[in-house]
Amino acid sequence: MKTYKLLAADGSTIISETPGALGGNSKAGIYGRLDCSAANSALSKGYAQHRVFFANEQDAIQAGYRPCGRCMRAEYKEWKSGPDGNGSYPWKQLPK
Repeated sequence: MKTYKLLAADGSTIISETPGALGGNSKAGIYGRLDCSAANSALSKGYAQHRVFFANEQDAIQAGYRPCGRCMRAEYKEWKSGPDGNGSYPWKQLPK
């Protein structure tokens, strides 16, 4: 049986029989879709050593990651606009 290492919401690694739904860059703190063209083009430049996987978007957000600007444009735009005071802003990493 194949198993997969996923990053949990608390930052710990868990072993799962189900592959991750999203990938991330542990160095940059970014998460995105597995078919992201930006992430896939960076694999040949050493990105693979920083690659992590998440079961879902909530785990990525809780682990402190932000959405990718290339493959998750709507989520990135929401993240980039910053918290608006209504309490629904889920990201821990704030835009600069």
